[in-house]
Amino acid sequence: MLQSGELFSLGCAVLWSGATILFRKSGEHVPPVALNLFKDTVALLLFLVTLPLLGVPFAPSDQGWREWLVLLASGAVGIGIADSLFLASLNRLGAGGNAIVSALYAPFAVLASFAYLHEAIGPLLLLATAMMVGAIVLNTWQPRAGGPRPERSRVLSGVSIGTLAMFLMAVAIVYAKPVLDRSDAWWAASVRLLGGVVFLAGQGLVRPRLRSAIVRCFRPSRQWAVTLPAAVLGAYLAMIVWILGMKYTFASTAAVLNQSSTLWTVLLGWLVLHERMNPRKALAMALAFGGSVVAVL
Repeated sequence: MLQSGELFSLGCAVLWSGATILFRKSGEHVPPVALNLFKDTVALLLFLVTLPLLGVPFAPSDQGWREWLVLLASGAVGIGIADSLFLASLNRLGAGGNAIVSALYAPFAVLASFAYLHEAIGPLLLLATAMMVGAIVLNTWQPRAGGPRPERSRVLSGVSIGTLAMFLMAVAIVYAKPVLDRSDAWWAASVRLLGGVVFLAGQGLVRPRLRSAIVRCFRPSRQWAVTLPAAVLGAYLAMIVWILGMKYTFASTAAVLNQSSTLWTVLLGWLVLHERMNPRKALAMALAFGGSVVAVL
């Protein structure tokens, strides 16, 4: 039977898949760093409103400066840097191609959990990881006989940037897990977001062109019809269930279940974007769902 941590991780996958589609649309008009700062600022404001409603102090007495530094650093790397790279990769590869690279998050998190947290890596978890990665490759890989050099360069840069994003994202959240285990999840998520916002705002201060893009992004416009829901869905709702999943189950198990977002992305693409559903996609969906089940056996 699924425990709370596994349910939170699966919920995160559903929310993030919907947000990914919105982020892809937003990326057509907003640069990655500006979009990242916008979504994180919106989410941080929502968290700051939510904390007092839940009776959670922003400066809890049982958390010292070491815990603050760990979470701020985790947010700067895992949100400020990794999410910007993720959005840049998404713009280059599209939602389908980016899903291949995003599959690397699970094995990176498993390896980081083994190296840093000394979590056991059992054969079933390795099988689940292989099934999830295999499903994503089956669903998104399109063999082609070459292509224009600019297009190949764009794909190569997208894959490289996305790989680095997944590595940093996995390392950052696993690094913070010991603090998450003994902290309120809402407070921890708020501090991580603060770390990301401070890092990104600092970039805007020293880069004039980026500062102009940030100002345009924060100015109310028609683009808010996409960027605002994307921020709430991906940076607020998905963030908290991601943190809760990491808090209440093994980091490696949570990572594999998070990867089931590919299953939901395919479904949303079919239902919302009217993308084609074929036997290959159906098989990938079954393989991804099977990997989610195996991960919690």
